[in-house]
Amino acid sequence: MLRAWYIAPALCFASAIAVCQTGTATQPPPPAQQLPSISDTELWAHFEKWTADLKPLPPGKSIGVQAFIDAWVAEGVSREEATRRVARINVLRLESLDRERVYWNAAFKLGGGPSAPLRLLQEAIRKVKPGRALDAGMGRGRNTIFLAENGWDAYGYDMAEDAIAAAQAAAKEAGVRITTYVAKQEDFDFGESKWDLILCSYSGIGMNGTHWPAVFWKALKPGGLVVIQGFQSTSLDWTKTSENWKNFHILRLEDEDPGYVDDDWPPSRTNRTLMLVARKEDIGSAK
Repeated sequence: MLRAWYIAPALCFASAIAVCQTGTATQPPPPAQQLPSISDTELWAHFEKWTADLKPLPPGKSIGVQAFIDAWVAEGVSREEATRRVARINVLRLESLDRERVYWNAAFKLGGGPSAPLRLLQEAIRKVKPGRALDAGMGRGRNTIFLAENGWDAYGYDMAEDAIAAAQAAAKEAGVRITTYVAKQEDFDFGESKWDLILCSYSGIGMNGTHWPAVFWKALKPGGLVVIQGFQSTSLDWTKTSENWKNFHILRLEDEDPGYVDDDWPPSRTNRTLMLVARKEDIGSAK
């Protein structure tokens, strides 16, 4: 799940004052200006260890990034430097999928992301008979759980194992059953004629190119739906997109201005939001 735009949610470090055997506290940290910045290697190692030790918040709880900054300030780091470190983590995570996995484990442990189900999904399935659904890059499972609550046999995968754990905890609290897998996008087996619905909600799977239309055509049952919503900085190429999805019946295709979608992932407030709802029908040179 590649969400290159997202700034890390809260990353809280516990700060304690050590007490010597004599009962007196150790010296407080030096003034902020005396603490040098750390290297990228040290910064990421610090973040990775903290993520591994982090206890996930209960379902429905979330902490903001300011707590992470405040924790470093309490340790003697200037607010400017603490803010820089948070921003740097958001860049370093893009260097590999393994770092992305660590980053999203931290984010989802701390309740990152919206909680309400995707509005496009709600509208797309309003008059659709429930079947077997797949939530690709499911995160904390907000949409997977919504589908299960509405009678769907709901499955989902994500490369962040802690996101999967959070999703299962939330499903248990909601009283529904979901089936989940820890998997990367490129490794997951979508199968053949297996799904009545495939959802890609801000998951890094876009509507550009020919790869995913071919994968979804093969994976969907006849009449199955694919629902995609994400963001990009440039406008949609309508001609190319229509050509890529020519084997599907396109039910809805939208390219919305920045800020039009203001109730979901933050990048939609500053980038264009693209939406697609398409049904597998033999209306062209079907594969």
